[in-house]
Amino acid sequence: MEAVINITAPIFFLILIGFLSVRYSFLPQAAIPGLSRFVLYLALPALIFMKLSSMELKEVLYFDYLAVYAASGLAAFFITVVISWRLLKSGLVDAGVRGVGATMSNSAFIGFPILLQVFDDSLTQAFVMSLMVENIILLPVCLIFIETMRGKSESHGKSLFGVVLKRISTNPLLIALVAGLVFSIFELSLPRFMGKGFDLLAAAASSVALIVIGGSLVGVSIKGQLSPILLVAAGKLVLFPLVVTLLLLLTPTMPNEFKIAVFIFASVPMFSSYPIVCGEYGARSFCASTLLITTVLSFFSLSVLLRFFV
Repeated sequence: MEAVINITAPIFFLILIGFLSVRYSFLPQAAIPGLSRFVLYLALPALIFMKLSSMELKEVLYFDYLAVYAASGLAAFFITVVISWRLLKSGLVDAGVRGVGATMSNSAFIGFPILLQVFDDSLTQAFVMSLMVENIILLPVCLIFIETMRGKSESHGKSLFGVVLKRISTNPLLIALVAGLVFSIFELSLPRFMGKGFDLLAAAASSVALIVIGGSLVGVSIKGQLSPILLVAAGKLVLFPLVVTLLLLLTPTMPNEFKIAVFIFASVPMFSSYPIVCGEYGARSFCASTLLITTVLSFFSLSVLLRFFV
């Protein structure tokens, strides 16, 4: 229990600082969109690029792990989208935003620290593979789906392919993903001064993202949004781990520590940049509220989970 508190308390603390800063006008609410774009267009792409470009892909691949995590994440995304679309009668763009929340785990800031508490060995390989699946498969599929659905509603007789291609090709996260993958495959490296500059940008991603989340909560009401919020929370904390559990039954030869690792990464709340990434689709307040509620609920679900492993 103390380990979970030590992991989640700093996250809530920074969210609280962001909320109080905007609530009492230390930070103007008008600055939140600018900070959000800073994270989305600079800090988060730098973080993704630096992590991917430094990976030696050939040395960390374990196919069963990659397959289980990727298939479970995609299942969680599309099941959440269908439920949101058919049962909650939402548009497909909004359904896609909710699917992102059920799919993208906070592997870096919650999953990996928990892994450090569970194992003497940090299992860096499992962490790297989780990041690969999230950044190379899950996030691109989610964003391409949303951009495609958005392009359909905005094409107005224009070429749908052209509209979608333009949106995808100018998305800073996808650009960072592709660039990081190219640098990793061809073993390229940036000049030292550029690498250090990107490291500084990347270091700001998590803290500024949490401040933005807190600031975005000022004036937010969950009235009328409780059903979709609970759908996303259930998708992330219940559906995703449940699909992982079922698929693990098909991989009896996977090492036990990998099974525990993939289950932990599937069970943590969504990534802290959720309101920022999906804020571009007009859902920042919804995503901030969902992230907060899901993170609170995860404190209890992770506490139960860790009792089996710690």
